[in-house]
Amino acid sequence: MTKQKYAMQRLAFLLLTVVCGVLSWSDVARAADPVACLKSFSDFPQVNLKRLLDGEIVSERGTLMNLRTGISTQSCYATPLSPAETAKRLQEWNPLSHESLGVYRFHSVSAPPDAADFNDLDFKLDKRAVRWLLSKTLSTTAGDSDLNLSRAESQQIASSLKKNSTPQEVAACWTKLLMARASAFQSKGFEGVAPYEVSGEKVSPAEQIRLMVKEKSRIAREFDPLIQKIGLVGGAAALKPFYYWNLFSSEGYGTLCLGAMYSLPVDDHYQLLDVEYYVSGSYYASATFYEIWPIQAGDKKGSLVWRGDLFSSGGLAYTKGMERIAYGAIMLLEIKKGIRAFQDDIKAAR
Repeated sequence: MTKQKYAMQRLAFLLLTVVCGVLSWSDVARAADPVACLKSFSDFPQVNLKRLLDGEIVSERGTLMNLRTGISTQSCYATPLSPAETAKRLQEWNPLSHESLGVYRFHSVSAPPDAADFNDLDFKLDKRAVRWLLSKTLSTTAGDSDLNLSRAESQQIASSLKKNSTPQEVAACWTKLLMARASAFQSKGFEGVAPYEVSGEKVSPAEQIRLMVKEKSRIAREFDPLIQKIGLVGGAAALKPFYYWNLFSSEGYGTLCLGAMYSLPVDDHYQLLDVEYYVSGSYYASATFYEIWPIQAGDKKGSLVWRGDLFSSGGLAYTKGMERIAYGAIMLLEIKKGIRAFQDDIKAAR
């Protein structure tokens, strides 16, 4: 080998080493700097870690979505816990003790679902929102309902209940319906989510979630490790989520929901996704992403939490301009209220 050829090979090797080193250092720096990572995919160009650790919550209404039924928001806050502990608390957080959140019932769902999981479902609650849901259930016919139901579910309710059915009978009917949906989701994933019959059209809550995630491409890229493991874009789910149901007030309307909360450790941080794959009314579906990193500011340590909410509602299709902006502002207020309640529970437990 000539000296010139050897020198050229040696130079190429050195250049390759430098490039690999730069790439490796870039990956390390990204993992070690949550603020830089946050900037790469979120709507927050900068956050003040000290102020977040002191209790500040920052939030932004997302840009208008092409999906007419879709809206999004983003929030940032901190906890005094490690990412692992924060992720665990988020995945199993029970909001029932906070009356201002309008949650009347919250319960985990077994795998496979068990009727005992729904023993707390109570239509005798003296709440206007619950009375509304009771009334809409009893007025459902085989071909028409104001609730998010498949045609088969409408027929099931119509054949099981009469106008004078008791709240206990209504609860029993909803228990069967929710168990069937939960069982289908647990066995078939997002492909097992039956579409709603809305004004003669089929609306798939699973497809609504997919479309919203696809539109938020930067978020989708950031959460690709998690998205690929839950079967949202096809294939079998590789993660076992925390399954749950709840009964709550949404804009004053009683609403039943089935959800699944997934958690995935990624290097030194965590990614979570909370999907509401069935919602009885008021809106179609939602997906809430979380990314949690370890942080320190001065002598304070904890976790930085980014939260991104994607929300699909039929009512949004008829809103424009300021009306939609106002809707997003109200949504942010409710999300902040929930975050503050979660932080208060952490403080109370310490």
